[in-house]
Amino acid sequence: MLGRALLPGIAAALGFGVACGYLLFPGVWAVLAAGGTLALGASLRSTVALWAAAFALGLALPQKVPLPDHLAFQLPALEEVTGRVLDLPDPRAKTDALTLDPVTLPVRLLAYVPKGLELFPGDLVRLRGEFGVPSPPAWRSHLERRGVYGLFFAREVEVLHRGSRGLLGWAGRVRARLLSVVSSSVPEPGGSVLAALLLGARGSLPEQDDQAFRAAGVAHVLALSGLHVGLLAAGGWWLLGLVRLPGTWRYLLLVPAVGLYVLLGGARVSLVRAGIMFAVLGVFWVLWAQGWVLRRWLDPVQGLALAAVAVILVWPHATLEAGFQLSFAATGAILLLLPHWTASPLRKRLPKGLRWPVDLLAVTACAQVGALPFLGASFGYVTPYGLVANLVLVPWTAALLWGGVVILALTWTPVAEPLGAILDRALVRPYLAAVRGAASLPGATLPVGPYFGLWCLFLALAVLILVAYIENERGDLVRSR
Repeated sequence: MLGRALLPGIAAALGFGVACGYLLFPGVWAVLAAGGTLALGASLRSTVALWAAAFALGLALPQKVPLPDHLAFQLPALEEVTGRVLDLPDPRAKTDALTLDPVTLPVRLLAYVPKGLELFPGDLVRLRGEFGVPSPPAWRSHLERRGVYGLFFAREVEVLHRGSRGLLGWAGRVRARLLSVVSSSVPEPGGSVLAALLLGARGSLPEQDDQAFRAAGVAHVLALSGLHVGLLAAGGWWLLGLVRLPGTWRYLLLVPAVGLYVLLGGARVSLVRAGIMFAVLGVFWVLWAQGWVLRRWLDPVQGLALAAVAVILVWPHATLEAGFQLSFAATGAILLLLPHWTASPLRKRLPKGLRWPVDLLAVTACAQVGALPFLGASFGYVTPYGLVANLVLVPWTAALLWGGVVILALTWTPVAEPLGAILDRALVRPYLAAVRGAASLPGATLPVGPYFGLWCLFLALAVLILVAYIENERGDLVRSR
């Protein structure tokens, strides 16, 4: 039991350690504590000691980089800055947003540049405009954890040097080309919706539509995550099955394809998590096909824990972000709760035609249960219609995703634009109407108190204790017989 819990426990301890580290910033003392507890755990073969070492390591990961006093006075007067583009530009309604690493400043800036410029990671640019202070304070703290200490609204942009054509730069160019194809082939609002669903460019969606997705409880379909990877990978698996490729070859093709999609989506935390889990599944399948491992050894919970450890070590700040919490909580709830439904006698008694929609409802319900505490704590409300809305809109989202893939594949043919117009009218517009309708229902959003997340945590602990008590009583009853 402890062996199966070792890696998930390490992931949880590491995450809690990072969260506490951002409050305490113990620095080198936490590193020393991590080394000591790790040595103790290894010598005693103690799982608890290894968890303690992970917690201490998490404490040491956050690094406090205070803004120098002279910069606090200089930055508000900033009118020109030269620096390198660090990430894929995020298209917005009127501008594109990107992270800039200034050459002469020890801090990063979140820059808003005129829309339509071809800027890619690694490019050296000179911006002219004005400095801005992030507001509200919660967003300012979020940016500071990423090393970003201000905004810059650029009126003029000069490209001084194009960056190396590395993997991320190449992915940026491909993504820009794909977004251009979607925009030119699919009329509005279909182009903006497909850009958000397929490539994560949700900034181009009108604010009222973005709010409607939140109020309807389906905002997660706009944030690239395991849902998108799963829908696209499932479709790819089915297509490769049509040409009768064996499972090993399907994974050998799909794992690199998923990795490419993670890059095109900007390597977001939720995508990285899904990519790692899919890669673990693919590698395990190949090893199982070769007879090197047993199928019963596969444990998706271990893959989720491995993904969490990787993400926390690379991006410690992600631990405190809603995207990380929602993604891992929803996936973890599916992995832990769904098997109770799939193995239940009730499911076996259902007609085969009903199992698929009921299974989808069960998956959605599990994800909603896992994400509920974090949704309430992050946004201050819950969405009671989210379960039904997801049941309708997730299959619809799959149709839109694959419709977008077909249009991208046929972009060089004369049928791309007619197909885009059909997709917009037949699928996207009714899709938006359904989202807006769900968001406008009475009681679509119910406000919750500031301690909602803690109450949910106490409830979950109470349920776990009750389950453990019932299982213990059953064990005593069996032994007495």
